Amino acid sequence: MRYSGLYAVLFLAAASVARADNGQIAHAYPVSNIKVDGSLADWPAAIPSYPVQRTGNGDVVPGDEGFDARFRAAYTPGGRSVFLALEVRDDLHAVTDESDPDWSAHDSAIAYLDFNHTKNGSASALYLALGEYRDMLSGEESWDADVAKASWDNAEAVVKRSDGTTFYEWRIDSHKALSANTVIGLDFLIADNDKPGEASPSTLYVWGPGFGKSQAGGTTGDLLLQPEKAQLTTLSGKIGMVSPTGDVVPADSKLRVQVSSVDRPELWLQTRSDESGSYQIALPAGTYTVTSAEAMVPREDQPPQIVGPSETVRVMLTGSSDVVAKTLALKPLDLPIEMPERGALFTFDKASEATLDQTVQALMEHFEVPGLSLALVKDGKLRFHNTYGVRNAYSGAPVVEDTLFEAASITKAVFAFAVNRLAERGVIDLDKPLYQYLPFEDIAHDKRYQKITGRMALSHQTGFPNWRWNNDDGKIDIKFYPGIKYGYSGEGFEYLGRVVSHLTGKPLEQVLLEEALQPMVFTANTFFSDRPELHQQASRGHLAGMTGPHGFPDEVGVAHSMYTEAKTFAGFMVSLLARKGLSAEGYEKMLEPQIEVPLDPEEQPQWPSRYGLGFHLMNTPFGLAYGHGGNNGNFTCQFELYPEQNMGFAIFTNADTGSLLVNALREYLIIGRAQPQTVSSLD
Repeated sequence: MRYSGLYAVLFLAAASVARADNGQIAHAYPVSNIKVDGSLADWPAAIPSYPVQRTGNGDVVPGDEGFDARFRAAYTPGGRSVFLALEVRDDLHAVTDESDPDWSAHDSAIAYLDFNHTKNGSASALYLALGEYRDMLSGEESWDADVAKASWDNAEAVVKRSDGTTFYEWRIDSHKALSANTVIGLDFLIADNDKPGEASPSTLYVWGPGFGKSQAGGTTGDLLLQPEKAQLTTLSGKIGMVSPTGDVVPADSKLRVQVSSVDRPELWLQTRSDESGSYQIALPAGTYTVTSAEAMVPREDQPPQIVGPSETVRVMLTGSSDVVAKTLALKPLDLPIEMPERGALFTFDKASEATLDQTVQALMEHFEVPGLSLALVKDGKLRFHNTYGVRNAYSGAPVVEDTLFEAASITKAVFAFAVNRLAERGVIDLDKPLYQYLPFEDIAHDKRYQKITGRMALSHQTGFPNWRWNNDDGKIDIKFYPGIKYGYSGEGFEYLGRVVSHLTGKPLEQVLLEEALQPMVFTANTFFSDRPELHQQASRGHLAGMTGPHGFPDEVGVAHSMYTEAKTFAGFMVSLLARKGLSAEGYEKMLEPQIEVPLDPEEQPQWPSRYGLGFHLMNTPFGLAYGHGGNNGNFTCQFELYPEQNMGFAIFTNADTGSLLVNALREYLIIGRAQPQTVSSLD
């Protein structure tokens, strides 16, 4: 897909970014005469500084004698300017005179400013300073119109080096006047590179935990603008979980607390509890509500627990003394729907549609899924289709019939069908080593790759990692001898894609059209690379309910790049059930188990699984089921077919939490209360 250096580094970690702000708080103080010149002599000595010392997962980096970074902040009350001063002590300062450098291949710093700071996920403008080089790393792809218009016309930055310390100084103007006791989003990303010109050895430091702050709204820290004579009250308290016995016990992980002014909606901040559940935050006088910023709490080897406060916590701060709030207790929330005795799809008819709509909407709210496209196939025909929610949670633009979703790894099943057609005609031999068709220079040093066949690629037995960027060095390798076990790999599909294009002499887009979309009747609203339709019709992706930018693929990725929607994709499902496009023998070969898939403890339901030639096969109480899921981080989706029942479903969501909704909707549509969720054997 098309990602800049920043986009690649930050997007790939974005799925771990938590809901709303990241829990860090700093204070900015009024100033009137700061000059942006790289000298901090004109900064008032009383303005506090804050360390930038975390990795993306939130860990504080152990003390390093060769690196230390701190920042301070100020603003012009009644004006529009925010001033930021970042001091980085670094033994080696690597810079470049390139006209368009890779930001992470040299020492650089990025300031993130979210002037809107809304609870529904406004975006940050990113201002990069690298020596004399400046860049805006946000713009027209943003979901926030104010950020899309941001530019260096309203900002300046100076970088100076002196006595082993690099001074970064910014002036960044807001689109609106600034006043005391309001909050803006702020964060920093620092690249420390001890091998100039090489991006991969860079150490990245952030102020607030989490990478991916440009990929979802509300992911920065909070900068509280103080009045000239600030008087703050310290609010402290605890956050806990309601146990099955009804007792409130400390949460076993650090959680975020949101404190909101009752009288001033623009004044809200988040802080993070420690391991004991204790939190502390300094605030101006006023009345506040204390709520959880967590909708889900992670659990080991289980899906996350959906939680909500057991009661509202309200506090009054007078400024005369510190206040201890009542414990904020979170309780597990049950599914908001009642499961039918038998899966609803078995008896689905026109009268069932209203109940299904209510069920979907309740599950979307429960799992914080902004938008969804759903199709149900019954008796071998499309029986139901509907769209729900919004394509952009920040703007509120609705999902409509032709709204497109990233299908993510469902792309693999479509490509695999095309390959099976080519194999049936003898264009490719699935048991011939792929290197004999087309060598793979990136892995040619490892002779084991010469054992890899198309069959292994389609059934995830190549030994390749899922993606090379999962490796510390960013290079592809072989994890196990090809053909001996299962190891999910997009890299294997992409290699097979290059082989197919080479053998057919056609672009992959043409191959997919001729060998999958046309014979399986789903050409409308299906795209594999950047098109005008994507810009007009595509949904935004969402992380924990917060909107993200578009990042359309420049070229076909056979493992991940398809955009479609449920009604169109139902054509593929109906054609599969009708066994179109391949001979009966071709279908038997495509759905013949190739390798057993180890069960993930978090996988629901616990149905024994294998891989066929590009399709995930499951042994279920309803006979063989097959299909594929997809997860690109901020889009998740699933399609499944139950051929013995001549039915199936396709669910496309624009959220990272969509897999939780899929599990619940599968239980509602297929499993019901009366059927087991586990099957003891593959036989």
